[in-house]
Amino acid sequence: MKTKETTQTTETVSNYSFNIQELFKQHFPFKLGFATQAVADSLLNPFDDIPVLPTDTELTKMSALGTPVWDYLHVKPVTVESTGEVFDGYDFPAETTIEALRAKKIVESDILGRDGTVEELIALDDWSLTIRGLIINYDSTDYPENAVKDLQQLFELKSSVLPVKGTFLTMLGVRYLSLHRLSLKPSLGYSNVQAFEIEAKSKRPFIIEP
Repeated sequence: MKTKETTQTTETVSNYSFNIQELFKQHFPFKLGFATQAVADSLLNPFDDIPVLPTDTELTKMSALGTPVWDYLHVKPVTVESTGEVFDGYDFPAETTIEALRAKKIVESDILGRDGTVEELIALDDWSLTIRGLIINYDSTDYPENAVKDLQQLFELKSSVLPVKGTFLTMLGVRYLSLHRLSLKPSLGYSNVQAFEIEAKSKRPFIIEP
């Protein structure tokens, strides 16, 4: 399925203007990864005939700016392991990108009289995922305190494995994450914007049978 649409770099909502492209450059001045093409370009730049990744739910979501988003990240409801408390789930902001990196576990051995090394592939490592985004209060210049607390609550869950869903992650075969590090970056010049970065890893549930 392909969609045609044209957007402008700067969108205006409730008399407040945000240049999201510049905000990303300000907070994350480095390569943003694959999902940048799926999210940021579709939000910010004129585009034509962008292919959509397959998923088993409705593909197109709308950001608060009224612009289409082709990628998304949703944490499903989960029962916290240590307390039994039920977490209702969390939708990451539309202005979010995901960078994925995966390594192989390889043992290198030296052999006497032979140049180079002999490699033995042990296994594939987990996906290392860097989730970067912006929490924006589109209604006023007030700091988005409640939305930031929601993100904090997600990160502080005492659960080692979180079920997730997203277009890009589904394509990679990632259905569970563990969250390792949260960084809240200062937003110079914007009182109603909070940039964040989360380091996570893909996981597979490990069940010990009696």
